[in-house]
Amino acid sequence: MPLQLIVSGLAMGCIYALVALGYVFIWNSMNIINFAQGEFLTFAAYLFVATFVLRLHASYALAFLATAAVMGALGMVFSRVVYTRLRRQSALVAIIATVGLGLLLKEGARLIYGPEPLFYRGPFGGRILALGGVRLSQQALVIVAVTLAILVIQAAFFRRAYTGKIMRAVALDKETAQLMGIPVDRVLAVTFGYASILAALAGVLLAPLYFVTTEMGTLVGLKGFVAMIIGGFGSVPGAIIGGLLLGTVETLGTFFISSAYRDALAFLLMILFLALRPQGIFREAATERP
Repeated sequence: MPLQLIVSGLAMGCIYALVALGYVFIWNSMNIINFAQGEFLTFAAYLFVATFVLRLHASYALAFLATAAVMGALGMVFSRVVYTRLRRQSALVAIIATVGLGLLLKEGARLIYGPEPLFYRGPFGGRILALGGVRLSQQALVIVAVTLAILVIQAAFFRRAYTGKIMRAVALDKETAQLMGIPVDRVLAVTFGYASILAALAGVLLAPLYFVTTEMGTLVGLKGFVAMIIGGFGSVPGAIIGGLLLGTVETLGTFFISSAYRDALAFLLMILFLALRPQGIFREAATERP
């Protein structure tokens, strides 16, 4: 039973980690919090289930990739059309713009797909994998495996790929990068698009576990933000560890205490970290913020 609970907690923690990573990349590059991150998850889940799977009858893999591509493009468009025009203004203005984007995505999903929840069993149909005396959800194992693969690819991309190095340089110092001829606005659009893809992947992976509704991403987005605070504001490894810790604490608390306190446990954990270790598990590197 403990192993089964831990795997379930890690699976949910992977979802939080993907959302938290999106917050981290946008914060490090743009110095703003993207409060539309949860709504990107919601819209991606609808797009994946209602459009690509149910309407177009695409395979799981193709629908997965198509959803990521569409949401990434949507994030890039927002960055180029809206954020680029607001970059020289107060960060608060850009943050308010992300709130508006979130409302647009949520209400857009309601208008396009209707208010009724969608049920999607996923390619595994809720099947359980029995290993010895332990019964594990195949979807939970897929979530963990896909997240690990994304993290490995991400680490290699930012360490070795030319575009990844440019993105790191822009995140470190936009002004110097621009003086060296790097197209900063274009790089920021790629960063926002990547953060949107992370949220979209979280939505696709989460869809078989819950009903797809217009509210599904709101709380998950908040908990992704909590995971970033726990791990350390702006820390990539912190977002991952914070998400996994949050998911595990939630699952164990639900089993040993009560499911009624599931959400309360997440925010109680955040309050404890803010009180006892406000810098989080990993302290953010000292950088100048506007």
